[in-house]
Amino acid sequence: MMVIRELALDELGLAAAIDVTEDGTVVLEQRRVAIEARAEEWHRPPRTPERWGAFVAPWLMFIPSAGCALGAFDADRLVGIATLRRDVRPGIDQLEALFVDRGHRRTGVASALVAEVEQRARAGGARLLYVSATPSESAVGFYAARGFAPTPDPIPELLALEPEDVHMVLGL
Repeated sequence: MMVIRELALDELGLAAAIDVTEDGTVVLEQRRVAIEARAEEWHRPPRTPERWGAFVAPWLMFIPSAGCALGAFDADRLVGIATLRRDVRPGIDQLEALFVDRGHRRTGVASALVAEVEQRARAGGARLLYVSATPSESAVGFYAARGFAPTPDPIPELLALEPEDVHMVLGL
């Protein structure tokens, strides 16, 4: 049985056990609110502990004051993680990260994590939930199916961090 719960700061390193490997043959590009597909083979390799550290470091900075991390557990194993960063702009929260283990994709883990993030953002007074999606058909398709849509006005500092991503918002 899968359990979703808030992670303590000292549990964030458990994310290093998540297998993020993925492959594809299409890359999506955002042109304002239009999404264009182009054929391109791509591979996301396993993350090293050092590479995971680059993700965890910013979480440690915003979670204590303005956010949370949610973990999806299959028994004792972390199989998914989502982080919520509050108030990136007034009334706008950010789904800052979402990772699901390769062996647990398409099983409802991502949907359960995002539903909990949405609920917490709504309860905190956010009107919009912002996400910078990996430009893959699977990621953008997942968010679009949940009601997210490309934004014509990406938040400049988030766009600068991930200019290749598809920047999307969900009305809460």
